[in-house]
Parts: sequence; C-alpha cells; structure tokens
Amino acid sequence: MNDMWRCTMTGSSLCLPPSRTWFHGLRAQQRTASSLYLTEPGGDFNLPFGRWGDPPLPHIEEMHTAAPALLHMAEPGLTASDLALGAARALLATLQAAGGRQAQPGIGVIIYCHASANEDVADAIGGRLQYELGLATPLVFCISQNLCSALLAVRLASALLQEEPALERALIVGAEKWIHPFVRSFGRAALFEDGAAAVMIEPAGRPGWQLGEVHLVNAPNAPSPFDSTAPAVMVLMGEQAPRAIRGLMDAESLTPAEIGFTVLPCLDPALSLHILREAGLEHVRTIRDSARRGHLAAAEALANLHLLADREAPHQAELGLLWSVGLQGEAACCLLRHSGTDAEDGS
Repeated sequence: MNDMWRCTMTGSSLCLPPSRTWFHGLRAQQRTASSLYLTEPGGDFNLPFGRWGDPPLPHIEEMHTAAPALLHMAEPGLTASDLALGAARALLATLQAAGGRQAQPGIGVIIYCHASANEDVADAIGGRLQYELGLATPLVFCISQNLCSALLAVRLASALLQEEPALERALIVGAEKWIHPFVRSFGRAALFEDGAAAVMIEPAGRPGWQLGEVHLVNAPNAPSPFDSTAPAVMVLMGEQAPRAIRGLMDAESLTPAEIGFTVLPCLDPALSLHILREAGLEHVRTIRDSARRGHLAAAEALANLHLLADREAPHQAELGLLWSVGLQGEAACCLLRHSGTDAEDGS
C-alpha cells in the first residue's frame, strides 16, 4: 500500500438549477436559437443525437422513463457554461471564506468535463473559466463524451501535480445541460439532469479527502447505447463496474473486508446493489445523494465528492471507494480516505 494516495481534495461545490421539473419521456425538450446547429445537416457529427428521425426507432423508444421523475432542469438562457462558472465561483468563494485570502493564486491546471454539448457552439467553456476567474495558466483541458471523465480528470490532475510541483493546485469542473435533441432517459439504467460541480485538487498528504490511483476499464467492442437496448446497457454496466472495482483492489492488494464504505452514483438502485455484490462489497456502508433523482453525467463523480465533503468525516483509517460506470462499458474507480491532519507518505 505504499504510495497509495495521489492527491487531496481540499474544496468542492455543487451548482444545481434552483427549480425542478417533472420529466417523463426520452429527449430533452428545451430548444433555443443557439442550439439549432444540433439538428442541421452540419450537425451530423452529433449523431446519434443530432439528426434522428421522428419517431425514434422502437428499441430507442423503449428507453423512455418508466415513471415521471422530478429533475433539476436549467431554465432557458442558463447554459452549461453558466453552470460550470457558477460551480467554480462557489468553490473559490468557499475556499476564500475558509482561508481569508484570494483562492485563485496557485491554480496551475483547469480541467473541464462534459458529456452534453453546450448550446452555444462558440463558447469554449475551459477558456471562459480561465478568463472569468482571472487565471493565467496555459494548462486548460476539456474531457468529453464519457461518464467517467471526472475520474479521468482526477488521474490527469494528480499526475500533473506530481510531475510539476510548481503547478500547486488543479481546478476540475463538470457541467451538463441537456437540450433537444439530446437524450435524458436510458430506461432504468440512467436518467440525466442538469447541474455542475467543482473540486480543488492539491498534492497528496494535505488535510482533506485523500484520493488514490484511478483504475479505468473499457469495453472497446461494446455497441453504442443507441444501437443497443436499455436492458443490454444495464447488463454491460453490471459487468464493467465490478471489473473496475476488483481491478483496483487487486492492484492495491486490498480485500473486500478492508473497504468500509462506497459512494453510489445516481443510477438504478438495483443495478448499484448488483454491482456491489459482484465486486464482493455487499457488506459495505453505502452513501448516496438522496436529494437528487437524476445522474449528472460527467459531473456526477465531482458531485459525489462534494457530498462527502458535506458529511461528517469518517474515521481516518477507513477506506472507501468512489466509482462510476458509463453507457458504453467505461468504468472507473478510486480509493478514498479522510485525513484531518497532514498524512504520512505511503500510509
């Protein structure tokens, strides 16, 4: 277990639209003039979202929500870019209030994560974050089209901080706003809502939540979820997530008995329990955001880290897991442990 910890989360925020709306369907319904490019011939690169025929094919039609759900949905005029900026500003304000000084100095990396397309095609969200927050770093990245992108961002950020200590801190932001013709519902597998979350990452060993190595698996030959069915997508997710969890524990020489808790993403509860059973973790304590009905896609893992920050810290020796799984077989997992004081290297 030497060198288990890769970075420390020292701050977090969650930015959800203030209102919630009942949703029972398949596609997001909101349309704006700036998002018309998604349905124009030039938007073919957005397939299978952009130029579906109406009505959708029968196997896609079956991905409708089973029952109405109350979801956070951004009102017209509030973009994913706005949500991302709101989460970043809230995080910096929290850090400034806690430290009594400006929080911007020392941020050497910005990583923006998303799965949906911003309705304003000309808005480079990573660049906007850099400009609006008054940051000068040239290291600005975007990671797209993957429900595990936030954990990939943690892995990238921790590697950069280890290789370049002068970078000091990394800001990771994820945001989603689902607009027509993007899909909110994948049956029981996942139902997406709008929102953003942000975390601040610093070198390992500082007080806060310690994050370990991110273990990632993929299914290169898996079909697109739009060429599959909702039950088949759930089967794939139920295979890949335990594979990622077991791979992490094997890599760190851990047994299931050494894991005390896990943070569950907002997926079908039965699917989450199946994943834990397959990974040998049916005994662990589970933590889930019961206030949200929908999954935040690329921002989900960041929102779950914020959920941990808002809870009473567990015993410092207790190990936990944060995991994520996507609709095309991508799955990722990392270890968690809370440290209230400077941690010893390799402990």
